Amino acid sequence: EKRNATILHMMRNKRSTTKTQSAQRKITCTKISGLVAPSKPIPSKKELYRLASELNDFGVEYHRAGVYDKAILVYKEALGLRTLAMKIERGQIERFANFTTRSVQKRYETVKVQKKELALKLADQQTPLPRLSLYHQSGSTSRSACDHDCIAIQKPIRSATRIDEEESKHVNSAVTLYNVGLVYHESGKMIKSTKFFDMALRAIPQSFYPSFTALILYSSAQVLYKACDPKRAAHYLSRSIKSYSSAASSSTSYLGENIGQDLASANALLGWIHFQEKGYNRAAELCQEVLRIRTSVLGFHHIDTAVASYNLALALAETGRNCMIKDAIRLVKKSLQVFILHSESSHSIVVNSSDIIQVLWTLGRLYLRIGSFINSTYSITKALQLARKVASEYPSDPTKLFDVVDLLFALGQIFHKQSHWQAALKHYHEALQVEEVLGQERMEVALVLHSLGQVYHELRDWDRAFQYLEHALRLTRLLGEQNVLLVDLLTMIGNIQNERGNTEDAFTRLTESRRILLQADQGHSANFSTSLMSPLGTEQHLRALANVLNSCEVEFHPAAAAA
Repeated sequence: EKRNATILHMMRNKRSTTKTQSAQRKITCTKISGLVAPSKPIPSKKELYRLASELNDFGVEYHRAGVYDKAILVYKEALGLRTLAMKIERGQIERFANFTTRSVQKRYETVKVQKKELALKLADQQTPLPRLSLYHQSGSTSRSACDHDCIAIQKPIRSATRIDEEESKHVNSAVTLYNVGLVYHESGKMIKSTKFFDMALRAIPQSFYPSFTALILYSSAQVLYKACDPKRAAHYLSRSIKSYSSAASSSTSYLGENIGQDLASANALLGWIHFQEKGYNRAAELCQEVLRIRTSVLGFHHIDTAVASYNLALALAETGRNCMIKDAIRLVKKSLQVFILHSESSHSIVVNSSDIIQVLWTLGRLYLRIGSFINSTYSITKALQLARKVASEYPSDPTKLFDVVDLLFALGQIFHKQSHWQAALKHYHEALQVEEVLGQERMEVALVLHSLGQVYHELRDWDRAFQYLEHALRLTRLLGEQNVLLVDLLTMIGNIQNERGNTEDAFTRLTESRRILLQADQGHSANFSTSLMSPLGTEQHLRALANVLNSCEVEFHPAAAAA
């Protein structure tokens, strides 16, 4: 009887244990942490992670299609599921009203089908390509170009599959956070973008994933640069380059990125920041490294290598060493050959006419710096012919005339420097006519008027010179400029008025010119050294100013004014 009682007790305990285990699997309607859970089975964390990965990739398809609102919704659903899976893993079970094993499996199958259908729709869709990441020479940026256009936003990333579950919960969470940051970047919401990039960095152990860390840092730098914070952008780029260099020594790549090309892109953007900050020697060093990497990885005839060659040429030309100009010309000519080859290819849509116009324009300016007027004229003329062709193909787009008017003005300058007055006048007048068609009060109009006044001043046609210079002066004042152009205008108008016998007005103009020169502080004085649009330098202006003021019996010392 005793033995039978013991056996009966053990059987009752076993049935009780079995019921408890079954109840735990089904999560019966018991209160957990004050919340009521459903009686149906909940999904495992593995099923949640699998659905989250599929949702991320579904979001990538919406992202590629430019449907950013839906991409954000899908990405955030993926992030929510990952958070839920991590809570299950830690035993922090909360509310599961809509999450049963069946519902998660059904959602997974639905998302998989929808993702495939969307991918098929996008298969034939051509994504618009960004402009080539060409540097812009100081003072020669085409008005049809934008600095930010040359920065290509990174593509969204699919979930990593060649890793185990433990790695997945860190890496794929960071992947989705990174993709959300990219969406906000493309939508122009820079603060939100940096917030999600920072969250992505915190989601992964950075030392174990150097290539992905470098990619996030690079994208963060792009956002900071566009938000006009070059100092922080340079800091992030330096960290990115360090991480890419670390990843290059590792044979493991979790996301399939080409580390060499990504490293080159980070160096190129950092070089551009130094270039804009006038750190030309450092910019040249970085451009040299970019060219080395791309030549090694892609070969010289690849379009990205040609871009690196062109950017190095500009950096070398701006170092201030004349011996570098011939090297710069050689590099630009090689780049131009590759650009033209790609533009003529029926399979290439990377190079457009505006890129070739910019390269020809740069080549013309470089030739001008070494006094090769024939080559300079040839290059600028070829650029002008191409610009006219583009403008004729897009008659309803007035911005296509920007290159035309700027190149007409550049040709006028070349003839101006050679004292070919009639040829200079022809191009300046045509440039002014195009500016009037554009119909806006801009600094470029004042520069054309100023140059016309200069030529008529050289021809001693005082009335016409006064007419154009006075117009340029009014426009310059309207635009609020206080620079070397204003000094040029006031000095030349003073000279003209003195020649015409209007000594009182001459005295007023030249006194104001002298005041502006004296007010220019040392940090700003570099802008007064030479007029970019004038063959005359400050010393000549000061001598002219001294002569006229002395003729008006006003004591003036050019050396003191220059100081």
